[in-house]
Amino acid sequence: MKKGKLTLFIVPFLALANASLLSACGPKTDYTLTIYNWEDYIYEATDEMGNIIVGEKSTVQAFKEYFEDKTGKTITIDYENFSTNEEMYQQIKLGAISPDLICPSDYMIQKMANEGMLEKFSYNEKDDKYGASLENWENYQSPFIHDRFKAEKLEDGNSFLSYAVPYFWGTMGFTYDSAWFNKEDVNSWEALWKTSADEGAGKKKFEKQFSLKDSMRDTYVAAIFHVYKDEIDALNKTASDYNAKLGQIFNRCDKETIAKVEAALKGAKYAVQGFEVDEGKDDIVRGSYHANLAWSGDSVYSMDNAEAAEPAVYLNYIVPEEGSNVWFDGWCMPKGSQKELAEEFVNFISNPENAAKCMESVGYTSPVVGDEIWELVNDWYAADENESETYEVDLSFYFGDSIEEAALINIPLENEGRQFDAQYPTEEVLNRCCIMKDFGKAQADVEDMWLRVKAAY
Repeated sequence: MKKGKLTLFIVPFLALANASLLSACGPKTDYTLTIYNWEDYIYEATDEMGNIIVGEKSTVQAFKEYFEDKTGKTITIDYENFSTNEEMYQQIKLGAISPDLICPSDYMIQKMANEGMLEKFSYNEKDDKYGASLENWENYQSPFIHDRFKAEKLEDGNSFLSYAVPYFWGTMGFTYDSAWFNKEDVNSWEALWKTSADEGAGKKKFEKQFSLKDSMRDTYVAAIFHVYKDEIDALNKTASDYNAKLGQIFNRCDKETIAKVEAALKGAKYAVQGFEVDEGKDDIVRGSYHANLAWSGDSVYSMDNAEAAEPAVYLNYIVPEEGSNVWFDGWCMPKGSQKELAEEFVNFISNPENAAKCMESVGYTSPVVGDEIWELVNDWYAADENESETYEVDLSFYFGDSIEEAALINIPLENEGRQFDAQYPTEEVLNRCCIMKDFGKAQADVEDMWLRVKAAY
């Protein structure tokens, strides 16, 4: 059970205490910073009922006060929300919004950078160093996150690091009801292609017990691991280039692959009940089905809320053995952004104290490390001294030298495969997780395929 974590909830962010930040009202200020972010994706200083916490400051309000104290200048923050990467992209392309900061996902960062839509951060590609304006990120970035982003090259030869500062990350797998499925049932993507023949006479364990994401890019992942399972299983998992080779398979989008993915998704109708985007994390708590294709942070949300239900339900999370997606959302500056202001905000939110508040509120994993984050993780998850059955996890690969002690944590054995493992997968698990890349010229073909798949259900 996660200790002391705030439950995620939906609240109109621009209401109540933060209404004073809007540029549409109040006296003229020296600066205006426009931020375009996902819904419910920052610390909002609200309680579990959505009420403003007296004496607490949201991240945006705290930055406003920090900036004004530091510079002696006034600033207005226009904070807007989007629901999907594609919505954000279209709004910027159409000129409907001109933000200084956005927070797209990995494949969209690649697309926008390759199309010349992004400004570069103060990052020296040759020296692999950030400038003084991003001192907090330079000092407190996870070495794992840094290395993964640096390895991804764009068309101009630069890495993701030139155009994006990571904000949150996670994996994709199954949230499942441990009273209905055991670990072996869902430890492979093949669970989605179980049929009545596989189950045997009189058994209905898998029938309509899964939901998929109504998100083309994410559901495509599950099918890729199914149609190329034999090729993936044949890879040498101990080879140094294993993840790179897996990534090549993972991001295939040629016409033959698209056709195979379409057939596979249409053939999953026995086990799959339907598609959802956001409601699945609540539906599985209600028992509408017993396994949900889920992002790790949504899985943490489901596990927390299921435990609090009456009667309590115990959900687990697993990344299937073939592999999965490791995704990243990163701060980016569209062309024409006020670079100095944008980097000031990114540096502020990369302070471990501020990052910890956002991580606690949102439920996804921060790429920021340091003592504050380590203390938070131990407060949530570490076993008590009197607990005898535990398992040890070494997070040194993730925290690096940002903390003085060894990054070892003991987790109660009864919590294995639950919230902690969803937020902090082992290095072995992450080695079989790949970063999504933009479909490029194949985008239209994949979109057409997706429409046919959904129509088949």
